[in-house]
Amino acid sequence: MKTCLLVVGVLASSVLGALADNTTVENSSVIDLTVDFSREYQTIEHFGASDAWSINPTIKQWLQRDDHASIDRLADLLFSTSEGIGLSAWRFNIGAGSTEQGVESQIPDPLRRAELLIPAPGSKVDSTKQAGQVHFLREARERGVSDFVAFVNSPPVWATKNGLAHPGGPESRLEVGSTNLKLEEVNSFSAFLVEVLAYLRGAEVGVPVNYISPVNEPTWEWEGQTQEANRYNMDDLKTVYISLHEALKQSGLDQAVKIDGAEVVEYAAALSDEVKVRFDGSAYTGGMNNSGEGLYRNYIHELLGDPKMSAALGSHLSMHGYFSDAWENRMGKLRDMTWENLQAASPGAKVWMSEFCILGDTGDVRSFGGSGFDVDDMDYALHVGKVIHRDLTRLNASAWHWWLALTPYDYKDGLLKIDKSLDSDSLQTSKVMWTLGNYSRFIRPGYRRVALPGVDDLDGVLASAYKSGDEEQIVIVAINAGDNSQSVKLAVDNLPDGRGLGPYTVHITNAERALQESGSAETSYTIPARSTVTLVAPIIEGTTL
Repeated sequence: MKTCLLVVGVLASSVLGALADNTTVENSSVIDLTVDFSREYQTIEHFGASDAWSINPTIKQWLQRDDHASIDRLADLLFSTSEGIGLSAWRFNIGAGSTEQGVESQIPDPLRRAELLIPAPGSKVDSTKQAGQVHFLREARERGVSDFVAFVNSPPVWATKNGLAHPGGPESRLEVGSTNLKLEEVNSFSAFLVEVLAYLRGAEVGVPVNYISPVNEPTWEWEGQTQEANRYNMDDLKTVYISLHEALKQSGLDQAVKIDGAEVVEYAAALSDEVKVRFDGSAYTGGMNNSGEGLYRNYIHELLGDPKMSAALGSHLSMHGYFSDAWENRMGKLRDMTWENLQAASPGAKVWMSEFCILGDTGDVRSFGGSGFDVDDMDYALHVGKVIHRDLTRLNASAWHWWLALTPYDYKDGLLKIDKSLDSDSLQTSKVMWTLGNYSRFIRPGYRRVALPGVDDLDGVLASAYKSGDEEQIVIVAINAGDNSQSVKLAVDNLPDGRGLGPYTVHITNAERALQESGSAETSYTIPARSTVTLVAPIIEGTTL
């Protein structure tokens, strides 16, 4: 096997661009990035985001105005690998019917309600419902998105104890109990999901939805009445998964559609009790765990440590990255221990990071909270880049999903921002969106992470590397969080005999650039300060540069 040593560099235009971007002093030291092409980790399945909450009313409004150009622009920004960030997965929210209930839904904000595709058990799909979301689902498909996750926040209102799409306020705790789902309706709920899948996958819509997520963040009380939601204790949760697994088998969809579980609210809630105690000294007590209504934690052991449940879930769990990013021990140690716990319970099991935005208080590695969304905020963008890096390199996530693709709120929960009027001329991209694109546009489904050890400084440079499934391309994503530019060298070890590297293309996101291609690199390169850079090189026959 051969070793290829490169000092990554750019042509004159790129050097001038880097100098224009940064007036700070360059760090005098040079960082060695040594990639081991033969040492493989997880296969990346996709990067994605969701259509909650405002995609449906936004696209419906634009369709009513015959504004197809704006729909195309939004779809290109999210899904195009030439004009946008190239998301390869899309999450479709299956509504529970709070929109039809209006103010009686007890959800004050109309933009956080959702429509119901099937108005009663056993009835047919009403194709006028969720029409904006369905239209945009097709736009994603047309632009090459390969994975589609249909996800549920609450069962349909006709299947809930209180007739609402959430458990109600604290005063309803005794009435609702462990879950708002009527357990006698669990099979009707599963039949509803199968019917929705058949509709989305069928001739009328024509999008091959291949994952179904029936439960979202089952740990929480969900008593704030701000969105569709539901809680489930562990027994409730297993009942839902087993029922849905059987319904998929009966419908013949079990090979085409996999269950995505358990959408755990945070990594700490997923840990086995003994692992959580080793992490911070106590078992997890968040959400409903002190309610006396059952177990609302320990998801790794309970779901993947149980062979029946592991089979139903395909030896894969989805977890949300909330409350994992403000403190250094949660950015590192918590992710390490979550991965170790997962592999101990079910060797070879996969983990998706299936939802993230900024929640919770500040900490020693995050100086801001969720309120306030400045689309040009590079502190925010660099922080999110670090989170993605740590989820891919420490949690070993096979998939990574942002929460809202589009937000009408002044909150750090969206990739794009729009006014509450939903007017297309108010649409704004963000540096967070483009930073995600440094990963999602270039690390495509089937790429494998390869070793690039020792470059993991939250205050300086963090870097990771990936190779294409056909071993014809290598991608390196490097974040320079520092205030000075930084020179780097690359050593690519263990390339196949007779193969080398062609020139790198360089793509930069920083205060001045938005995933901009910035020349090519051959022998030397300096990462601009406060930037995320993606380097992409072909693997070629013969000698390298």
